[in-house]
Amino acid sequence: MTDDSFWIDNLIYKVISGSQSYGIDTPESDLDVRGICIPPKKYLIGLSRFDQWTCQSGDEDTVIYALEKFVNLALACNPNIIELLYVNEQHVLYINDHGQRLIDSRDSFLSKKARWTFGGYAISQLKKIERHHRWLSNPPGHQPTQDEFGGYAVDGHFKFPDQHKQHAYRSALKHWNQYQEWIRNRNPKRAELERKYGYDTKHAVHLIRLLKMGIEILETGNINVYRPDREWLREVRRGMFSYEELLDQSVKYEQWLDDAYEKSRIPEKPNFKIVEDLTISLQEQFLW
Repeated sequence: MTDDSFWIDNLIYKVISGSQSYGIDTPESDLDVRGICIPPKKYLIGLSRFDQWTCQSGDEDTVIYALEKFVNLALACNPNIIELLYVNEQHVLYINDHGQRLIDSRDSFLSKKARWTFGGYAISQLKKIERHHRWLSNPPGHQPTQDEFGGYAVDGHFKFPDQHKQHAYRSALKHWNQYQEWIRNRNPKRAELERKYGYDTKHAVHLIRLLKMGIEILETGNINVYRPDREWLREVRRGMFSYEELLDQSVKYEQWLDDAYEKSRIPEKPNFKIVEDLTISLQEQFLW
């Protein structure tokens, strides 16, 4: 980006996102701000390129997306993006006529892709929880060596008796390196949660939230960003589930998600034509 101020004048929509928009923030929560702008002509029909502007200052994290990038991510049903079109009115910081037209067409972005995107983001949270739990309960004791896996030196290079041994060694070494990186970079607050509850309850609350939001989209065709179950989610964050109970909950909600997908009446794909026509119209009206 060559001009760090154009997005201010070209802004069409700006909201509070993240934990505050869900209604599950704590005094320690960061302020996440997201917005959409329409870049100047040279970025749309010239040779320059603008996708997003990012700024992190203290506890505030701001990202402003170019309309084109935002639209493509929303069409893919990216959970962190499409939910911005459905935030509670109290979390809208700025909106003009162009932004309102985008909001008025928000249902054109919704599709059954939500099963895979919201579910996929949820499972990524679960994998982190499971991996960290393993490291907490059974940390690797030492860096694996090649000879432990049958490796032997030939002309200064290690060889293995077969590919399975070599793969096992590489997997163990990767696991060790991931563990070391986790130890080095652990967030102290998250480490305290894991010490207290045996897992990261912040990951847990987003795991459950994402699964429930995916279910709601498939069943109702709407996204409840400001959570009607926010007080219950706060209890999840406060460690209401044991580790085993959390795993059971995730299985329950994923099965529910699959069932909702099979029964859902929302479109298989988003309405690309409506969204593309809207994007062209917004950019033409804003710039010309």
